Amino acid sequence: MKRTLVQTEKEAFARDTSTMAIINTDTAAFLAYKAARKRGSAVETLSAEVQIVKNDMQEIKQILTQLTRVITDGK
Repeated sequence: MKRTLVQTEKEAFARDTSTMAIINTDTAAFLAYKAARKRGSAVETLSAEVQIVKNDMQEIKQILTQLTRVITDGK
């Protein structure tokens, strides 16, 4: 099946005549989109890691508080 593209009103898009799908032909815009998506994914990953560190710090704080109580009550 040969794919034939017909230019649409907007230069960045063409229509595939066999499937009638709109194809984005602007590779620079597509690469910019992928880069932005990758940055967004990195932000989400970092956010999740920060949340894990915050939870760990809270747990350490609770353990230290309990340890302090045991030490002061034991004297």
